[in-house]
Amino acid sequence: MALATSKGASSSSSSLTGQSKNFDVFLSFRGEDTRWGFISHLYNALCQRGIHTFIDDKLPRGEEISAELLKIIENSMMSIIVFSENYASSTWCLDELTKIIECRKNNQLVRPVFYNVDPSEVRRQKEKFGEVLTNHEKKFNESKVRRWREALHEAANLSGWDYKKSFSEAELVQIIVEDILKSNLNQMPLHVAKYPIGINSRVKDLQLLLDRESNDVCVIGIYGLGGVGKTTTAKALYNKIFNHFKVRIFLEHVREMSETNEGIIRLQEKLLFEILGVKDLKMCNISKGTNMINKSLFQKKVFIVLDDVDKLNLIEKLLGNYDLFAPGSRIIITTRDKHLLATSGKGYSTYEVKELDDDEALVLFSMHAFQKSTPKEDYSKLANHFIYYAQGLPLALEIIGTTLFGRAKPYWESALEKYEKILDKNIQNVLQISYEGLEQVEQIIFLDITFFFKGLDREYVEAMLDSCNLHPNIGIQRLIEKCLVTIDQFDKLWMHDLIQQMGREIVRQESPQLLGTRSRLWCYEDAFEVLTKNKGSDKIRGIVLRSLEPTKLQLEAKCLEKMENLKFLIIDNVEICGSLDYLPNDLRLLEWRGCTLSSLPSNFHPQKLIALNMPQSRVILDKLFKRIKCKNLTYMNFSSNQYIRELPDLLSAIPNVKKLNLRECRKLVKIHDSVGYLDKLESWDLWCCKELQILPSCIAMKSLKYLCFLGCNRVKRFPNIPQEMENLKFLSLKHTAIRELPPSIGNLTGLERLEIGSYFYSCQLPSSIYKLQHLRKLLLYGNVKFPKDVGIGRQAATCNSYSGFSKYFFPILNFLKKLTSCFTCSEKFLLSRSEDLNLREIIIRFNRLNWLLIRDSKFLKKIPNLPESIRRVDASNCISLNSESLRKLILQFGRILGLSPNMKCPSAKGNVLMDLHSHYKLSNQIDCSSRVSLSKFNVICDESFPTLDVYLVDYGEPCDIKVPGKKIPNWINHQSIESCISFWVGPEFPTIAVCVAFHLIPLKDNYANNDKYSSIQDDIIKWVCDIHIFTDSRKQCHMARVHLCDLKYDHLWFYGVPHSQLQTDFGDLMQGDRNHVKISCKISHWLSDKGKYAPVIAGMGVHVECICPPQNSIIIQENSQNVDEDTMLTPLLPTCSTSSFPTDLDAGDLSTSFSP
Repeated sequence: MALATSKGASSSSSSLTGQSKNFDVFLSFRGEDTRWGFISHLYNALCQRGIHTFIDDKLPRGEEISAELLKIIENSMMSIIVFSENYASSTWCLDELTKIIECRKNNQLVRPVFYNVDPSEVRRQKEKFGEVLTNHEKKFNESKVRRWREALHEAANLSGWDYKKSFSEAELVQIIVEDILKSNLNQMPLHVAKYPIGINSRVKDLQLLLDRESNDVCVIGIYGLGGVGKTTTAKALYNKIFNHFKVRIFLEHVREMSETNEGIIRLQEKLLFEILGVKDLKMCNISKGTNMINKSLFQKKVFIVLDDVDKLNLIEKLLGNYDLFAPGSRIIITTRDKHLLATSGKGYSTYEVKELDDDEALVLFSMHAFQKSTPKEDYSKLANHFIYYAQGLPLALEIIGTTLFGRAKPYWESALEKYEKILDKNIQNVLQISYEGLEQVEQIIFLDITFFFKGLDREYVEAMLDSCNLHPNIGIQRLIEKCLVTIDQFDKLWMHDLIQQMGREIVRQESPQLLGTRSRLWCYEDAFEVLTKNKGSDKIRGIVLRSLEPTKLQLEAKCLEKMENLKFLIIDNVEICGSLDYLPNDLRLLEWRGCTLSSLPSNFHPQKLIALNMPQSRVILDKLFKRIKCKNLTYMNFSSNQYIRELPDLLSAIPNVKKLNLRECRKLVKIHDSVGYLDKLESWDLWCCKELQILPSCIAMKSLKYLCFLGCNRVKRFPNIPQEMENLKFLSLKHTAIRELPPSIGNLTGLERLEIGSYFYSCQLPSSIYKLQHLRKLLLYGNVKFPKDVGIGRQAATCNSYSGFSKYFFPILNFLKKLTSCFTCSEKFLLSRSEDLNLREIIIRFNRLNWLLIRDSKFLKKIPNLPESIRRVDASNCISLNSESLRKLILQFGRILGLSPNMKCPSAKGNVLMDLHSHYKLSNQIDCSSRVSLSKFNVICDESFPTLDVYLVDYGEPCDIKVPGKKIPNWINHQSIESCISFWVGPEFPTIAVCVAFHLIPLKDNYANNDKYSSIQDDIIKWVCDIHIFTDSRKQCHMARVHLCDLKYDHLWFYGVPHSQLQTDFGDLMQGDRNHVKISCKISHWLSDKGKYAPVIAGMGVHVECICPPQNSIIIQENSQNVDEDTMLTPLLPTCSTSSFPTDLDAGDLSTSFSP
């Protein structure tokens, strides 16, 4: 009987309800027979081996067993019944026995001990047992005694231990304890989380990594930023597989407990206790503990989890040499340091626990904030703000959700405002642990990235920090390994928003009240106060003065004089009135957009300056560089400066510059000859310098990779190239006045992409053009003439195919824009917008053609059969294309993808009714929050082409078509006027084709205009559309993005991805033999220059071979709204047309498509 756990035998009955209700063993015994001998020895032995045992020795006795004790029996994993001579004389014991036998039916383990009694005596109720039960029949009703007899009989038939003094009690106790340890008793799962949202998919990923069938010793490091759920995931994994191992240990709080040697010794003792079950084992030093662990685990198959490890030597001290473990052993280590295991030199795998996606985050937040999986309707918008703020971090979602539970809306609004300024202290404390584990130099680098360099190129940031002697190559790598910083595919530095806020809070705490003594200022209000009130000091390392709205600011001329240690100064959208007499010479970065000064202070001599970025400024370069010599200057951006007329001698002023951005310097006329000899220059951008006429006579830049003269329509001569320039990959001479390239163009031996030609001048190419053997992309504009001896058209005919021409001259060319030989035109030169432009059938011979651009040809009526190599066609604004041509084009792409138009969706039995969407109805779908300015849209587009490699990349397998049209072809088997479609597929992704219908809708201020589209030709409308793919694993992935620019009519966009690529990119989303897939699309950004029209998604379709369950016919309602992919989406039933083959008009209803 019972009331003390292994944590102490002094508990009393009054503390029963306060005890944990989970016990390993419940002891049922007759006190007067065994309490002071056998039971006390057995109880102590069980406790010493870590078996939590319940013994009832102080409960008040009555006629009926207590409800508390019955509950304890239910919540015990095993009951041991000690049958002794007087056991049956106690009705209390018999009631315990009856309850135990009842619990056995619910899979509780029950084992009897026959202490000086014969099992048959209990089973048959003879002798003393029989006598006692006969007496009980006189006092109690017959049914109760019958239950006691049945319980005795059943218990006596169970396998147990029989003690007849053939061995000592001590030996019996040892046998019982060892048998219990070998049993399945010790299988108590760990508490994972109150709401384990998103855990299952992560555990499945880890189980695959563990590969339980392998006999190798498998070590997995689970890493991720603080609060992301590493421990939670490890506990859930432990619960899944621990019962497959005899030795299974989950050691928590390793980092926290290992701060001292005494703490490490306590961890070793805890580990040995779990292994050996010896409670009071004491280690005198760490080395002895490691040796004992090695001996105890030698050749044992173990499953050990070390949670929150921050140093490699801790693994060695706690596990010793784990190569000596038995085959099949599994070791899990959770850490914030990805690099931790790599230094061990042993085979290991790593798994990154990433943030929750938006759906998972919303559920977790709602469970804490509302105690249900979705927010209250009137709190939905506020909830989404908190989801965006938390950026999928479970710690933040849990803490904030719990704080907001039961609070009114004003509290929520106030909390949101507060959190955006100051991080919750509990979140701060957890995240700051990673920061505190950094070296001092690494901390400086982290804070600099936090304040000044998030989202920028790693190379750029390293150059800046290297000039500060911070060794950023090492430091940034450590930040990545510590999960404080991430690197995207374009080598840009990023960090979680809350990690950034944690860093800002660290700096705020440097001096909460005295702003001028903080090391960094980023908040506009703080920087404003320090600068306008001259509160600066030499402690300030960097300042960001950035206003959301254009602002004028009156500063003292020497407001920066006290900040002699200032390294980084960023000013944006702020006009400084008056003069500025001082800039610190220690600056490494000066970024000042829209600077109104014509020159910088005369006492400014920035010998350590690395980046000078002053776009849209009025600084005149010839004045500046006559006085300033910046030998270390590496990056210079003076784009959109309309005060520069001449680019001076930069070779003597900034000889080491690597990137020179002079885009849209529309007054620039001349470039000094010396600029052509900047041999460190890698990128030179002169896009749309429309007045530029005089270039250097020669270009000898051995490091140059990117050179752009696009839109320099007064440039008539391309410089001579006196020596080989193998590093130049990209050269754009598009829309220049160059009529002839020099023979030395052949020295660009590494060139991969060439854009050349104009709509106003013909251009003659020299025979040396064929020396460009690495050319992969050739974009021809207007009438570009190949050498007379080998004309492009004639050579195509001679070789009888584009393949022959390409192979003969450009062996790896796979992209040709403006196919001169395939067009006929009455003009002397090719004009893509020509009114009588037609494509000839010969185009099919270009059997390596990948991409065809024929946009804006309003009178182009027909697209002939295209080669099977085609993957992209852009026929935007080609409004005269006939429906038959469009039908064949779309079907050809379906054929390339292997998608038959005859595929049906089993759930559709009738035609789908699609509303044609009046402008008034569609206007409700306009997302004004996604509207951006032209400059912002250009930034978004630039982010899609962040590196030179993006310009050179092959387009790969996806198929992409942009054509005028309104109606999604009927044969596409899933359609909706929502912006989301769902369907069922098997264990792998099939090939999928998506069709999106875009309509242009007058903005509300223009409804009164009866001539609905009269003004659309004057408007510039651009937008970005994103496609996301979801599965029932609740994961979301970005599938595709398209930029649509300057469209004047309604359009259709087709995007198809083959099975192989989908499985490669998104195969990890699939779970099991049936998967529910959702595809959503959203216009994420758009602009209307004149503010007259807006793009909306009028409908979408998905063509896929699905396994949707049969459904009745459905009608799609017309009052739907655009669906944001970040919201919880109600699955739409897939639909399908009953027509067996598309008709002529299935590719698009041209009669209604082109009203603009």
